[in-house]
Amino acid sequence: MGAIEPAAANRSLSTIRTELEFLRESGLLNPMQFQSIMSQLPQPGGIPSSYIDPRYAQGANNYVNMPQLAQATQDPNHPANPQHPKHGAWAKKLGEKLGNAAIFGAGATAGSDLVNSII
Repeated sequence: MGAIEPAAANRSLSTIRTELEFLRESGLLNPMQFQSIMSQLPQPGGIPSSYIDPRYAQGANNYVNMPQLAQATQDPNHPANPQHPKHGAWAKKLGEKLGNAAIFGAGATAGSDLVNSII
């Protein structure tokens, strides 16, 4: 894909700004959302925005450190070790929560069916 012509880029950005202003005036975007989006668009004339989302910043340390995790599984005192007494406790808790949610959902469905049959 080749480089986009500056005139075409400026037309596209102008269209985006116009549409965002319409959404703000329509009440679909609140002023804070509008400002957040507008601050991320390149400025007219091709000057890039100075805003960088911290989640996508260069050098962001938001990855799993596999060597550290592997080392933790070797430590018998760490819950990631299969011989640790609390290994898998999160899965048990998750199962309990899903079971409770299923029971609640079934009860809510039965209750709504009962109410709807009365009405």
